Amino acid sequence: MLKNCITYLIQKRVYLRIHPFLFCLLFSFPSYSSYYFNSELELAYKEIIQLKIIEAKTRINTEQLRDPQNGIPVYLLSLAETTALLFSEDETKYTQIKSCESAYLKLIQSNNLASSPYHNFCLAEIKLQWAFTKMKFNDEVAAAVATKQALSLLNENLKLHATFVPTKKSLGLLNILIGSIPNSHAWIASSLGFKGNITTGMQMIQDVIDSKTIYLQEGYLIKIIAEQYILNRDPGLETMKYLDNRYPNNILYTFLYASVLGKKGNSKEAIQQIETISKTNAYLSIPTIDYLQGDLLLQQGKYIESRYYFNRYIQMFKGKNLLKDATFKLFLSYWLNDEDETALTYWNTIKNIGQATYESDKYAQKIALSNELPNKQLTKLRYFTDGGYYTKAFEAFNTTNLSDLKTKKDKIEYYYRAARLYQKTGRQNDCIQYYVKVINLSKKKKNNYYYAPNAALQLGYIYAEHHNNNLARNYFHKAIAYKNHEYENSIEQKAKISLSELK
Repeated sequence: MLKNCITYLIQKRVYLRIHPFLFCLLFSFPSYSSYYFNSELELAYKEIIQLKIIEAKTRINTEQLRDPQNGIPVYLLSLAETTALLFSEDETKYTQIKSCESAYLKLIQSNNLASSPYHNFCLAEIKLQWAFTKMKFNDEVAAAVATKQALSLLNENLKLHATFVPTKKSLGLLNILIGSIPNSHAWIASSLGFKGNITTGMQMIQDVIDSKTIYLQEGYLIKIIAEQYILNRDPGLETMKYLDNRYPNNILYTFLYASVLGKKGNSKEAIQQIETISKTNAYLSIPTIDYLQGDLLLQQGKYIESRYYFNRYIQMFKGKNLLKDATFKLFLSYWLNDEDETALTYWNTIKNIGQATYESDKYAQKIALSNELPNKQLTKLRYFTDGGYYTKAFEAFNTTNLSDLKTKKDKIEYYYRAARLYQKTGRQNDCIQYYVKVINLSKKKKNNYYYAPNAALQLGYIYAEHHNNNLARNYFHKAIAYKNHEYENSIEQKAKISLSELK
């Protein structure tokens, strides 16, 4: 297996020009006897975090030749390869090199310095790197097994080396992820022996940040992603701006800054940030940047301009995720521009492209299968609201007549979109009134749309903010009680986390 792995890497020049001597060293399973970062390896690690994968690999290979006894280059090569796979989602490439995981692990296991805190850490990291990769390519069982093994290694390392900061980086991440698993899947985690605590995890990540080691940038990335996408907390625009300015070569910070701006309704500024991201070959390509830019332009009502980015995402991306949603939004770019005939050609494509794993893809698939074309005014209201274009949003709302809406779904959505608009513009009493209408109207007819569940979640947030914990708790439980809707996992996850934080 190792021979095949290394042979492939050399033939395909995955690691650029690997010296034949290095191949011999790898193939012969050298007896490693050290773990250490020097200035070059530290720089290589930072380059991986910055997505400068090619430069990082070149630097790692040089250091591996210079000192073949050091185990750190093996860990970094694995990190570089899995990082590239996670962003590209290239299944062909994954199939070709997935056997390298065992090669990397064997090389680390051959190290005679098992007493080093880096030994278990490197083993755990490689297992986690490939666990996340396997999850991306829908190999959930293998991913779960690898995660469990990594968790065990990290917990052991924490006991043996309590002050070793890198352990906290990985263990903190796992605590956050496991602690936020929705109730519907919690029994699976429990049966596998997974235990996690969000508060513990976030404190570990903060310890990593406070330590100001080479893992500082990765610590910030984990914290921001956890706050924004898992915990429903505001990472703070000032913090995001600081990091973007402090680390101008880290395009992930810029991308996340733009994403946070977009979620906060600052679409115009988000686009400005995206346009600063370097498109040179020095950086790993992030196709999702095109998807995000298309989404932000759609929010602006720049329907023709948005098409370029959605089309480029679909054409250039080698994975299967967000393809349904991107196609749905291409449909919208024509539908909302009153180019109905062309729009319908994309509508008919949604069902047959990509996969419905991401919740946005599930939503697109559900809409397409329902054969219920979206209401144009309500859809404009949605995107103007999401983008922070509130004047246009109110125009769309005021020109929508409830009596003209023919389906129960559209009527429910009307109240839901109004509630979202009022919530974002500070009209809280109106917002509460309309969210309650959404919930009450949804009772009268069985439906599995996300409007009522998210209405309950948002009411929970509002009452929690006003320290009305009883009402907040009631609405969070109500949000969890809704089943079989397209955003079930994320809404349940957010409600569960909020319930745990109520005093």
